Amino acid sequence: MAWDKLFNRGTSVQAQEAAADGSVASASLADLNAPEAKRDTRRSKRVYISMPVLVKFQRGGQPYEEQTVTEAVNAQGCLLRLNVSVERGQKITIINVKSTQEIECRVAYVGQSEAGKTQAGIEFALPAEYFWHIAFPPDDWNPADRKRPMERPAAEKPVKRA
Repeated sequence: MAWDKLFNRGTSVQAQEAAADGSVASASLADLNAPEAKRDTRRSKRVYISMPVLVKFQRGGQPYEEQTVTEAVNAQGCLLRLNVSVERGQKITIINVKSTQEIECRVAYVGQSEAGKTQAGIEFALPAEYFWHIAFPPDDWNPADRKRPMERPAAEKPVKRA
């Protein structure tokens, strides 16, 4: 792929003509560098973190569940690897093992299988930034849904003495 970039292979005809004319400014960024342009249009930034999750779905008419970990998370879902293959558009449920919170999702992306595991991009049915309970989410996640401070039980609260 690096060789293709050097020799202008894989770019659109408009981008190649613009590069030949020297009028690169008139070619769109998306034409010249599609993967980077797509990365900039992502709805929220990814956080590369391994979080334990339980994945549940129907497989061949039978309920299936698998415990795995995420490779990356964001406000709209996650990227993870599964021992079984899934199909794009398939409905699944993810449970955050640490919080026991459950959320409905769909498979948005199916990647390559590696070492017997299939990479899957999972998208929440509704955005749920707080689902991951991350104390340091990226700036573009909704601040109202950032990790909320835990309230101490009454027995643990410091007592003011006069």
